[in-house]
Amino acid sequence: MKKIVQLCWESSLYRTLLFLFLTFFIVLTYGYYFGTFDQASHIPFLKKTIDPSLFPNDHFFDLRNTHFSYFWLLFIPFYKAGLLEPSMFVVHILSIFFTFWALWKLSKTLFNNPLTSFIATISSALPHIGFSGFPLFEFSMLNRTVTLPFELIAFNYYLKKNYVTTFLILGVLYNFHALSVHFVLAMIGIDMLFKLFKKKDFKPFLSTPLFLLAALPVLIWKFGHSGVPITIEWKWFRLLDMSTFFHLFNFISITKPVVTILTAGGVSALILFFIAKRYMVKNEMHETVAHFMYGGIFVLIIQFCATNFFPLTIVIQAQIIRIGTFLTLFAYLYMAHMISTLKKSKNHFICFVSSLLLSFSPLFLLISLLFWRVKKSNVLKLVTISIVIIFITILFAFFSFNLARPGINIWPEKTPFYDAQLWAKNNTSKNEVFITPPSKWWLYDVEWRVVSERSTISTLSELLEAAFDPKYIDYWIPRFEDIAPIALAQFKGDYLKNLKIAGDAYYSNTAERFLYLGKKYHASYLVVEKNHLYPLPILYKNSEYIIYSLNYQAR
Repeated sequence: MKKIVQLCWESSLYRTLLFLFLTFFIVLTYGYYFGTFDQASHIPFLKKTIDPSLFPNDHFFDLRNTHFSYFWLLFIPFYKAGLLEPSMFVVHILSIFFTFWALWKLSKTLFNNPLTSFIATISSALPHIGFSGFPLFEFSMLNRTVTLPFELIAFNYYLKKNYVTTFLILGVLYNFHALSVHFVLAMIGIDMLFKLFKKKDFKPFLSTPLFLLAALPVLIWKFGHSGVPITIEWKWFRLLDMSTFFHLFNFISITKPVVTILTAGGVSALILFFIAKRYMVKNEMHETVAHFMYGGIFVLIIQFCATNFFPLTIVIQAQIIRIGTFLTLFAYLYMAHMISTLKKSKNHFICFVSSLLLSFSPLFLLISLLFWRVKKSNVLKLVTISIVIIFITILFAFFSFNLARPGINIWPEKTPFYDAQLWAKNNTSKNEVFITPPSKWWLYDVEWRVVSERSTISTLSELLEAAFDPKYIDYWIPRFEDIAPIALAQFKGDYLKNLKIAGDAYYSNTAERFLYLGKKYHASYLVVEKNHLYPLPILYKNSEYIIYSLNYQAR
């Protein structure tokens, strides 16, 4: 073990091999999916940008104008060359690899300890979930996953007081994913204020114009189309809160224990950081990171106030609770160093390294620290066994609830729903409209518009984009209520239940009702699961889905 750690510390070749191993571990265990989750909108948006004739009169695509980012435009040449899917997979692999590389660099800057860098890098390969529920690594390629390693590099340069490079990097990244850059700026900004008021150090501020210069392309785009939304849209906020985003806005919920568990994990991460910091030799760098954490806490307080008292549009749009990913990251970096410098028995080391690696929630790692001063080896072995059992139990729960599904799908996964979409694409014209199940979207399911390239009346997944434009819900609500009657009134913030509610509401429609909706929305086709039969002409059928004709003009 010591030899491997030292080789990785001294040899760039061995470090590269370590990062490659961890990269493929992530891909194999987390899985990789195309066209699912957030890509449910990004991919159709990209296709619409390239081919404006797609999705005519589908106002959902007006929302692509609320994404002020050049990121997806970089893939246009690959799409035109027929290489979109493999190019995205390659970028995904590279982003994971360089995230490990950046983590190693960051830990080296902070601690300059071989074992710390090794443990911190290894532990980051497993998910540690706090506020918001987002892990460090994900199963698809997104703006935030690709910009992550560069944000860590920016943190690293800032800690080295290379402010020019820091703000140049962040300015460039702002053109690709402004939301996550906001989190970095908030954390760095608090430290800048401490430096200014405590030490009269204004040097970091001298480099901020470089950020504005590098971010100028997207700033011109943004302010050329819209200003900063400082309104309060209660109707919009409540819809998002009760339908899809409850876990991103709320910290405590008696009826939704998952939300409280996420908050407990996030708070535990903060506590872990400040416990670990007490074991550090006092220096300016560690104080800077503490200021980062203060910045994160300040942002979380803003989110709490916005959720409960003052839902300012720009705060809700920014989904600022996601800053918890960075807070958890720094907490685990510091805990890795605290454990790596542990001057106790081998049983102590094994116990706490196991807890660091296998703690899905920082709460479990915090609880394990209660045994920090325990000397009895049997007790420590029992704690280690308990950690492993809890890890396996939670892992089993992830698989049971379809929260984890390993599998590499560089192209859309070929499911019966994919086949139905493919039939629609190959057998209907671009201007056709389909009525489809509004609840057919999940972490690993390809959304209707992705493959079919055909419009649908309304889907629950559209609210992912409505989160950036309050005006869209006035268009979305009546359409959704038409195809899923009374569903919205039953939404209580539990997304998994909402999927079932929306699905049940959809299938409460009769054939006559679907014909009426077809006429109202100029939809010629109806997509349903195979066990829902209607006295309508069948155009396509597979093992799970049927596509009916709603050709109301011929009736």
